Amino acid sequence: MNRVLVVGGESSLRGWVKLALRESEFRIAAEAASAQETARLAEALEPDLLLIEATGVGLASEVRARGVSIPAVLITANPERGFNENARDAGAQGTVLNTGSIGKLLAALRAVLGGELSFDSGHPQRPSGQTALSRRERDVLKLVAAGSTNREIANELGIGDQTVKTLLARSYAKLGVRRRADAAAAARGLGLLVL
Repeated sequence: MNRVLVVGGESSLRGWVKLALRESEFRIAAEAASAQETARLAEALEPDLLLIEATGVGLASEVRARGVSIPAVLITANPERGFNENARDAGAQGTVLNTGSIGKLLAALRAVLGGELSFDSGHPQRPSGQTALSRRERDVLKLVAAGSTNREIANELGIGDQTVKTLLARSYAKLGVRRRADAAAAARGLGLLVL
């Protein structure tokens, strides 16, 4: 029996995953709500796979930054441009869109468990050339990671509030995230905030 550590996710998703795995060779070993808890449970339980619910790659990046090297599949509700590339950069071996298809989920888990990569084709590719954050985008994310507000970032960098918002929006798209905290975590996890 292959044991899966489920990371993040709302109760509705966890219920669906339990149902999906019930008649398969996979069992849920435990559930974790954070990267810290994932690291603790991964060491204690030694599961075969991680299944991470993702609105972005931030959580996966944090998990990898804590030294967890267990193969990981990210499950996400909506298609997102560049998500597969960002997930790969964050250390995941697969992605699956939560379309309610049990077969699709199981196929991804089996592929990754077998040492293959399995990235859901439902995510459009990231545009070429959109692989790295610009210097200014990094500057903004460093200040976000330090807890600065948009107004404080604008004052610190000598730019307008709208420019800060634009730079953040571009960073979110490149990193495959939707929130400030996820953007900072993803950038940190990918080593993008290192001077």
